[in-house]
Amino acid sequence: MPLALRGPCDLARAATGLTRFSVDTAGLVVSLPGRINHLIDQVEVLVARIEAISIGAEFAVARANAVANDAAAVVATAAGASASAQALIGLYEPLAQRAAPMAELFVDELSEEEARAAVGLVNHLPELTLRMEGLLPILATLDTVSPEIHQLLEEVQGVRQAIQGVPGFKFFRKRGEARDDGQVL
Repeated sequence: MPLALRGPCDLARAATGLTRFSVDTAGLVVSLPGRINHLIDQVEVLVARIEAISIGAEFAVARANAVANDAAAVVATAAGASASAQALIGLYEPLAQRAAPMAELFVDELSEEEARAAVGLVNHLPELTLRMEGLLPILATLDTVSPEIHQLLEEVQGVRQAIQGVPGFKFFRKRGEARDDGQVL
C-alpha cells in the first residue's frame, strides 16, 4: 500500500520513522552476533546437560538391567524351591491328613511323663532290636521242643503222684519243709 504524504510534516515524520526503523534494524543486526553467541552458549550448556542426563540414564539403565537380572535369578531360584515344595506337599499331604487325627489323639491323651517314657523307649530300640535278633533263633526252635516239654511235664506229674502214694511220704515232706524254714526235726 503506497504511503500517502500530505505535506512536509508528513514527510519529516516518515523520514524520522524510517530512520528509527533503520537504526533499530541496524542495532538488531549489530546485536545479532552477540545474541547468537549467547544462544549458542545456552545451547551448548543444554547439550552438556542432555549428555549428563543421557550418561546418568545409561548408568540407570545398566543398573536396572543388573537388578532385573538379579531379580530373574531370584525368581528362578524361588520357582525351583516352589516346585520342590509343591512336590513334597503333594507327596506328604495325604499322609499328613491321615495322621492328623492320630497325632491329635497322641497329643491330647499323653501326659508329659508318658511322652518322656515313650521317648526313652524309642531311645532303647536299637539295643532291644539287637537282643531280639539274638533271641529269635532260640524262639524258632521252641516249636520242636514244645511236645517234649509236654511229655516231660506229664512224666513229672506221674512221678509226683507216685511219690505221694509212697507210705511215709508225708513225713519226708514235712521234714523237708521244716528244713526250709530253718527248723530241725
